[in-house]
Amino acid sequence: MKKRISFSIAMVFGIILSANAQEQVRFEPKHHNVFENQYFRVLDVNVPPHDSTLYHIHSIPSVVLIFSTTNTATQLKGKGWEASRSVSGSVFYRDFSKDPVIHRVGNLDTLAYHVTDIELLSAYQPGKSRKPLPLKLLFDAEKAFAYNLADSSLNKTVISDRGPMIAGLVKGDDLILHDETHHKLIRIKANQETYIEPGISFYISTTSKKEVSLVLFELK
Repeated sequence: MKKRISFSIAMVFGIILSANAQEQVRFEPKHHNVFENQYFRVLDVNVPPHDSTLYHIHSIPSVVLIFSTTNTATQLKGKGWEASRSVSGSVFYRDFSKDPVIHRVGNLDTLAYHVTDIELLSAYQPGKSRKPLPLKLLFDAEKAFAYNLADSSLNKTVISDRGPMIAGLVKGDDLILHDETHHKLIRIKANQETYIEPGISFYISTTSKKEVSLVLFELK
């Protein structure tokens, strides 16, 4: 089975095996910088079917949200390809400042591979012992929390005085963020990233009957 997987990967990526770029991830062509401030650098990544990123370096603490369910492969510099399956809604945290990684990622599927790589550029209140919100907790890491809001969490949960956040709508139609502090509405679009500034009071609503899955990353 391993031989078949290796052979398949070699066939798919044989044309691009000579690519040896080793840039910081923010300069890799398929990592698009869609938002950046003092806290976050949001890199939206789309890899077409049977294509690959170039080699790139991760060296900044990051949180990652996967939007697509896709058969993928990863190759660390100097190693062989390793096949895996990325699942929509999956999240993880990794402090690349302690353990930098040079790799490239390939798409073995017939659908585009879509993922958001969010670099954590600075802490919000590092000396404050902040507890997670009373929501479904996906992880509680050194520098960030991750939560999931589904249908039952919307239209009634008011969030106040928290750290800066990035929202990613994995499933469902566009949502509305009600910023009660500044008396404005912000649209959270499907398959895109939305910044939520720190310290405000807000809630999120939907008028659609479709199933909703929203991921919130909160900086500590």
